[in-house]
Amino acid sequence: MYVIIVGCGRVGSVLADLLSQEGHDVVVIDSQEVKFKNLNPRFSGVTILGDGADINTLREAKVEGADVLVAATGDDNSNLMSAQIAKKIFNVSRALVRVKDPKKMDVYQEYDLEPVSATTLAAYYLAEMVRVPREIKILTSLGNIKIVQFKLPNWKAGQKLAKMVDAGVFSPCLIKTENKVALTELETKFLPGAEVVGAIALSKMKHLQRVAREE
Repeated sequence: MYVIIVGCGRVGSVLADLLSQEGHDVVVIDSQEVKFKNLNPRFSGVTILGDGADINTLREAKVEGADVLVAATGDDNSNLMSAQIAKKIFNVSRALVRVKDPKKMDVYQEYDLEPVSATTLAAYYLAEMVRVPREIKILTSLGNIKIVQFKLPNWKAGQKLAKMVDAGVFSPCLIKTENKVALTELETKFLPGAEVVGAIALSKMKHLQRVAREE
């Protein structure tokens, strides 16, 4: 995938490093050359010194061939301009925009842009950490459904989990007991120390907390 990132600050540089390590073709644009020092020395992409909201700079970055443009500077207006130019003039299919002011999210969506608010994301992530104990690791989220991983502390916890499965509250998809990995709960028992991966609705998480914290 060919990705252009406008802004090489704390957000843009980390994103560039991640995508570069995954093998994507990455171009980073910034108006301050010193910002490129934020990049990992192993960064394999291209850097361009210039204004990411300038048409000629975007042309130099071959924006017309980009799959995604990410506007990640610390200035909301500059990000909006870069993303709009990419979408409206160069027909880039996706334009992701870093938004510092979450109140502007709706406005960006009206322009067919994909806004990301660090403030909102941090709040949601912290709320999730408050709701979910350390014993349960959230692997990914599918809306209100969470794919989680945790270890069964004892036999009683295994019995409680089995009842949750029977009631349709928790759907296990993988269980590891010592050196054995099973794909369903029918292939093994919920033994103490077993690592369990499965899906649960966020509204039911409190029930799983009792299992993971069973003493």
